[in-house]
Amino acid sequence: MSKITAEQAREEHVALLKAWTKAVGAVKDYGFLDRHLAEGWRYVDYNGVQRGKDEYLKLVDSMLTYTQELRQCDVRIVGGDVAIVSGVYRSRAELKGGVKLDNTIAFTAVWELKGGEWKALVHHTTRIPDAS
Repeated sequence: MSKITAEQAREEHVALLKAWTKAVGAVKDYGFLDRHLAEGWRYVDYNGVQRGKDEYLKLVDSMLTYTQELRQCDVRIVGGDVAIVSGVYRSRAELKGGVKLDNTIAFTAVWELKGGEWKALVHHTTRIPDAS
């Protein structure tokens, strides 16, 4: 069991989210995703579509560009090595076929510190409608 503080975990997760953005964008760093997606990882997008790792990697393959602006990130440590990460980000993507996405997203994710490395267990998103 580690003795990481919530502030240390927050700093690490902000860096992880930035690296994740780069990994799914034009760079396509599948090694990063393989290291940080736990076996059994689940992703629920803002449309309610559920994906495992293989389905998510297919989505990543379809992305021509992806950027993300982190607006809020909160971390709560539970059970010593588990972090609940929540916040808000603005994401923009262009997919093959000309689909363009521009959304503000609220998210909640659960990560586990295992062998000195954070592993994503689950990620859930909700689209925040524009306030226009």
